[in-house]
Amino acid sequence: MRAEFERILRFWFDRGVAGFRIDVAHALIKDRELRDGERYMRDRPEVLEIYARWQEIAAEYEPKRTLMGETYVPLQHLWRYASELDLVQNFDFVRSRLDPTQLRPIVEQVEAKLPAGRSPLWFGSNHDHSRLATRWAGGDERKARAALFLLLTLRGTAILYQGDELALADGAVPPDRITDLADPSRDPERTPMPWSENGSEWRDPWLPLTDSSRNVETQRRDPASTLAFVRSLIAWRRETGDAPYTTLPSEPGVWAYSRGDATCVVNLGDRPATHAGHTLAAWETLIL
Repeated sequence: MRAEFERILRFWFDRGVAGFRIDVAHALIKDRELRDGERYMRDRPEVLEIYARWQEIAAEYEPKRTLMGETYVPLQHLWRYASELDLVQNFDFVRSRLDPTQLRPIVEQVEAKLPAGRSPLWFGSNHDHSRLATRWAGGDERKARAALFLLLTLRGTAILYQGDELALADGAVPPDRITDLADPSRDPERTPMPWSENGSEWRDPWLPLTDSSRNVETQRRDPASTLAFVRSLIAWRRETGDAPYTTLPSEPGVWAYSRGDATCVVNLGDRPATHAGHTLAAWETLIL
């Protein structure tokens, strides 16, 4: 089986694929004796042997191909996966509250413990977790922008799930349209992203589109939209590159950090706050 997986990797790498996202990357190895229990099925050390071999194959190509793992493990276990994978998904981050007292220590641990040469990886939504505009922001576009600011100004690689750039919330899925039988169902975060004002581009989607008020067409025309905000941050990221992250002193509710010569500040609270002589409204962001 290992040889077949290596053949598949080469098949796609030969065709120019830049890399792979490895699903359930912590569970490729099962217990040889087929014993019951999660410790026999997930997060087994032998899986690192597989990734070491896959990295040898990836290094045969120019540019080297990238391996990203869906590493659904506690933060303290993440470092060993980062020793063999180029990018490791940080689920402690995505499952925390939008609160500096929870998120900042995670970022600081990653910056301190991630192996040299590895890039941090940040995301706030995916197909298994409620969209950040719902889970973190409760539908409030100001809070969604604050979350997007963090994702796009922290050092490393950022993943935007479809609709994040619009502050798109989870969709409404009536009981007779549910396709995912998990409890709770993951269908709400899997609903379509509206491109047009009326969503008419979706004629018979796998899940219903019931609200197209936050859509690409409208936000493209609006320089004050969340989409424009995200694009400006992406442009800033390109200029900033891999400038180092350093936590800066700040008042409660405010998260301030330097990225090279720039200072990033976000007020993650419902009240105005100040930093370095600047007043920030609730959930406002600032780059100095």
